[in-house]
Amino acid sequence: MANEDRKAHLNAVKFLELAFAIACLVLHFYSFNDGDIITSFLATGTFCGYILIVLGIFAGILMRAPIHKRIDIFFSVIGCCLFVTSGVLLFEAWEYSFRTRTRDLAMVKASLAIVDGALFGFDAIFTLKDK
Repeated sequence: MANEDRKAHLNAVKFLELAFAIACLVLHFYSFNDGDIITSFLATGTFCGYILIVLGIFAGILMRAPIHKRIDIFFSVIGCCLFVTSGVLLFEAWEYSFRTRTRDLAMVKASLAIVDGALFGFDAIFTLKDK
């Protein structure tokens, strides 16, 4: 029974990861002028890519297909790095801008990206402990 509780908690974490990634992408749409093309590409690729990855994991869960823990840990660690990097670069791009609605949305986007990176980090740790 404890193993099923852990899986339910991991599925809840995956759902939060997906929700935050979608929120980041929506905010990215409304605050796309990040100043630096590398920051824009990294953030767009991270948000879109991880929406697809987490949706694929959910599809595997729904089809009861086993997802190897090493693959799950790999995607979680890379997701942690990419989301935190995107968030930090977004903060740097918008930190000294004039206070506008777009800047506020970009700062919220950066904050959510860092929080989502932390969720991916916790997901990797919990998946490793579950091994």
